[in-house]
Amino acid sequence: MARGDKAGRQAGAGRTAAIIAAVYLVFGLLWIGLSDWALLQMVDDVAMLALLQTFKGWAYVGVTAAGLFLLVYYPLRARARASHEARRLTGIMERSPVVAIEWATTPGWPVTFVSPNIGRWGLDRRALLGGEVRYADLIHPDDIDRIVTDVATHIDQGPDRYTQIYRLRGGEGGWIWLEDRTWLTRDEGGRVTRIHGLLLDVTERLRAERDLRDSEARFRAIFDNVQEAILLQDLDSEHLVGANAAAEQMYGYDRSELLGCSVDELSANEPGFDPARQKALMERARRGEQLVFEWRARHRDGHAFWVEANLQATEISGERLLLVTLRNIEARKQAESALARQLDRLSQAERHAGLGSWEYLLEAREMWWSDRLYGLLGWDAHRGTPTLERFARDFFDLEAEDGPRFAAAMETLIAGGNPGPQRLLLKARSEVREAAWFSFTMETPVARPDGLHYVQGTVLEVSELKRNEQALRELNTTLEQRVNERTAALQALNQELESFSYAVSHDLKAPLRGIEGYSQLLESDYGEQLEGEGKVFIHNIRTGVAQMHELISDLLAYSRMERRALEEHEIRLRALVEEVLESMAPDLLGRAEVVLDIDPDLRLVSDPDGVALILRNLLENALKFSAEREHPHITVQAETGGATLAITVRDNGIGFDMAFQDRIFDIFQRLNRAEVYPGTGVGLALVRRAVNRLGGRIRAEGKPGEGAVFRVELPR
Repeated sequence: MARGDKAGRQAGAGRTAAIIAAVYLVFGLLWIGLSDWALLQMVDDVAMLALLQTFKGWAYVGVTAAGLFLLVYYPLRARARASHEARRLTGIMERSPVVAIEWATTPGWPVTFVSPNIGRWGLDRRALLGGEVRYADLIHPDDIDRIVTDVATHIDQGPDRYTQIYRLRGGEGGWIWLEDRTWLTRDEGGRVTRIHGLLLDVTERLRAERDLRDSEARFRAIFDNVQEAILLQDLDSEHLVGANAAAEQMYGYDRSELLGCSVDELSANEPGFDPARQKALMERARRGEQLVFEWRARHRDGHAFWVEANLQATEISGERLLLVTLRNIEARKQAESALARQLDRLSQAERHAGLGSWEYLLEAREMWWSDRLYGLLGWDAHRGTPTLERFARDFFDLEAEDGPRFAAAMETLIAGGNPGPQRLLLKARSEVREAAWFSFTMETPVARPDGLHYVQGTVLEVSELKRNEQALRELNTTLEQRVNERTAALQALNQELESFSYAVSHDLKAPLRGIEGYSQLLESDYGEQLEGEGKVFIHNIRTGVAQMHELISDLLAYSRMERRALEEHEIRLRALVEEVLESMAPDLLGRAEVVLDIDPDLRLVSDPDGVALILRNLLENALKFSAEREHPHITVQAETGGATLAITVRDNGIGFDMAFQDRIFDIFQRLNRAEVYPGTGVGLALVRRAVNRLGGRIRAEGKPGEGAVFRVELPR
């Protein structure tokens, strides 16, 4: 491309020279011809004609010389100017960071021109211009495909001016990042004839941009992950220009919404909010003063909360900003408020409860009393707080109750020792308070953060308690006498009950045995002589006697329940249930299926006889009321729950109406006719009394025709 341009420039110069020569030839021929003809017409003298010819020749030469001078002078002057400009531009280019370059459009992009300052990158200009080094071979392998595609796209589709950034291998083998500002020159047919470029080394700029991005990323990471909320406010416009994630969370806005808020909108509109104070604080911060203060902020949902604000003016990227760091102290303020309320309550409690408190600083030998303590010990607060020595000597009777121990503890404390925790009963000296008693406490010395040690204690007036204690002691003496009297009466009643039980057992059963014996004799000796109705009478008599025997036995067991001593032992529950089942009559068990869902290792500590009585009566009850089922089924389960053990007896018998669940455990209360389901009505009453004695509880659930469930809960 360079050789074609050079040939074109040479052809243009030849045409211009030929035209000038032709013009000069025509002008010269016309001058000679016309001037000679004119002289021949005007002059007849040959000598004169020769002289004029000479003058004409001199004139022609002079005019020609002047014309030649002008023709040569101006181009030479322009050339000199161009050469000067070229040297000037060359000097500028050599000192400029920009390298000018021109490529051919042939493959490999051979360089047709490049400014000399390309040598600063360690590249040989002559090698590039001579084609020894192809420019495309210098482009980084990771960039070449992108650059080739990009150039082809611009050549085919435009635009003709574009910028590319890629890496170029320098003379020492390192890679240089270049910014290539390229433009294309096209001929009249739109074909690209020249590719021009200005190359700028942007390695440092890209490194700086990368470092800046990294720095910004680190700053943003710190900015967004710091626990405190941060706001950035423009000191001139007073608009918020930055907020971190903690600020978004604190106020409930997203970042864009938060930056659109004013400081007034983020402040609680409550009594005490003063915009003028806010302006004054900002003005102080603008002058460089760092401020820390507490402020009531407003959340997006409208609720107010306390924040601790730290204001400091700073400059970031040339902008003067106010850095606002916020810490939510709502919990602290609530704690402070709660502490203030607690201290107020404590002060009121001291007044109402007659409790005073004191504190002694060992190293400084300073004594502090609460307001209530002054009143308790009758000391005027205007006289100042008494010393520890006076406190130990002048207010309590050192001979009464714990007075000697108090004196010894005070002596140890005065000497700087550790008397240990103390809880003493002291009597006030008569000149301080008449017949006044106090409970005195003292804790072990505690170290403060500053290294000093202090002891705290309380003084509680217990005069009324002391009087009540004396009255209670007198009452206890009287009560002991009454208890002894009532115990003797109760023992007499128990003896009478034992006698009654014996009488019932002996006096009632003896006639029954006679009736039963005579009925047996009557049936055996005269049974064949009795008619059908007589036999029924004999059977009814014997059945009634058996029921009376059973009723008397149950009543005796019921009356003896409370008198029987409880003996606690470890019980293996499953083994006890199996033992109870084995003791039952086979005809009672009948064809019922009894399932035990009890862990063999399950144990409880209780009275074995009481637990056996409960199980026996519940199982007999379940067997009796499910006997008429086609497939009688009884399940005994046990499970632990914390400190209790639950025993459940479930049957598929006739059940009962829950409306009668309160009556089912009452003595002699029956829900079914004795002719159908025989019994005395005492069994479940015995169960409830046994459960109560063992410290448990029992409940029953049932439904007519669907069976019943009895659940007993006993302490383990």
